[in-house]
Amino acid sequence: MDLLEMGIAAARSGNRDEARMLLEGATLHEPDNEQAFLWLSFVLDDPELSMRCLERVLEINPHNERAKQGLAWLRSQHADQDGGLPQRLPDSELSALLKVLRHPDRRVVLAAIRRLAEAGDSRAVEPLIELLVTTGDDATRTHARAALVAVGTPSVEPVVSRLMQEQQPQAASQLAAVLARVRSMAALAACREVIHGAAHPVARYAMALNLTTSAHGDAALGIVRDYLGSAGQDERARSAVVMALGKAIKDRMLEAGQGVQTLMEVKANSSLPVPVRRAALLALGMSSQPSVLKHIFQATGDPDEQMRLAAVEALARFNPPQVELLDRLARSTDQGVRARANQLLDQLQAVQARR
Repeated sequence: MDLLEMGIAAARSGNRDEARMLLEGATLHEPDNEQAFLWLSFVLDDPELSMRCLERVLEINPHNERAKQGLAWLRSQHADQDGGLPQRLPDSELSALLKVLRHPDRRVVLAAIRRLAEAGDSRAVEPLIELLVTTGDDATRTHARAALVAVGTPSVEPVVSRLMQEQQPQAASQLAAVLARVRSMAALAACREVIHGAAHPVARYAMALNLTTSAHGDAALGIVRDYLGSAGQDERARSAVVMALGKAIKDRMLEAGQGVQTLMEVKANSSLPVPVRRAALLALGMSSQPSVLKHIFQATGDPDEQMRLAAVEALARFNPPQVELLDRLARSTDQGVRARANQLLDQLQAVQARR
């Protein structure tokens, strides 16, 4: 069975999480698959995302009656709960708000951004993007980014257009953060587009990094895996993204099961550069998940010396550090492993003594 058939079977059996993962995969592989988007709309928990799926169905086939009925019902529910969809601001108010985005008083600027976010008016997208990538103020950046996320899907295309050509790391990071947090199928597709098509590696790296803690769940990890597995991506950038996965698991910003599985796949993939696989071992240690201890310890016997030493260091990165296992390795017959284990034990002792 293909992804669509498996997703439909999972949905019919009541396994919504599995169905969601499979159907999201189907829509990414076949962006014009009417049935994939239709079935995905049934298993999503977020009504906004369900509406986006049904809108996509109607773009593919304007005559799909189930999509029309479902979308009408969801919109009526949205209106009942929220008092209607966001309305366009009066032209005079919008003009006044946009003018003060360059006001010298930060409080005035932040108040204007909050109002634009509350209104969700798509006409503010371009000015907010310009503010986001040019301001030197952290609070202004945070508010502008949040406002673009609040506008939602209308922000996606302008952000992608800018990000696809962006070369400045800070600007790329801010733009990628918007795409990673807009909860819509359009945003998810845009994330994949940036990973595969952005002109500069800075933009591709920023996108992958932001997807480690995004609103797109398992589908985001699929895009990250594509990035990590691509020989065309910068090796150091891929290693940094791998380490970010470990930190996201540790900080509980990423579901441990899927995150650990991704790291294990990277570690085991012999076609990847050793530094990227080494980073996966260190990230597994940083994640501090008990389930990975056995795999890390086994890696201390890897044929590659860099991998062996990374495995030793991964045990020290655990919270708490795996002192007993390090003590065993301090008596290893492998000279490099033994030396690194003893060095790490000395460092841990010194840290403990200073407390």
